[in-house]
Amino acid sequence: MTLHSSKKDSFMAKIEHFALFATDANELKDFYVDVMGMKVALDNGAGTPPGYFLVDDSGMALEIIGRPESVHPADTRYLCHIAFSVGDVDAERKRLEAVGITFESDTIVDTATMKTAFFRDTDGNRCQIVWRSKPFS
Repeated sequence: MTLHSSKKDSFMAKIEHFALFATDANELKDFYVDVMGMKVALDNGAGTPPGYFLVDDSGMALEIIGRPESVHPADTRYLCHIAFSVGDVDAERKRLEAVGITFESDTIVDTATMKTAFFRDTDGNRCQIVWRSKPFS
């Protein structure tokens, strides 16, 4: 396996989607649609397991997969999180708190170059809202 390719053969992989297991796939889909503003791109809610692909305005997708009862949920605090880019962290935090979202108090970043706040979705997956003075792209 070659880890580095020559410059002429190099490419940048583009993340197509991120997947989450859900205790209740329909409920989690509703959270990301109703609260976070995503849109259903593919509805397999009647499947076994049930599942959905949701997309944001830029085409980034979130796959929600019904978690089989035999698979135990994981605490994602130190594993992973989903980050949503926002124009104003304070305003978005207030909007989310108004619909019942509780934010972590020990992980807030508030600097001139980055502001963040973390919370959990309805299935316990860790989420972040983030503003950067200079986006990565």
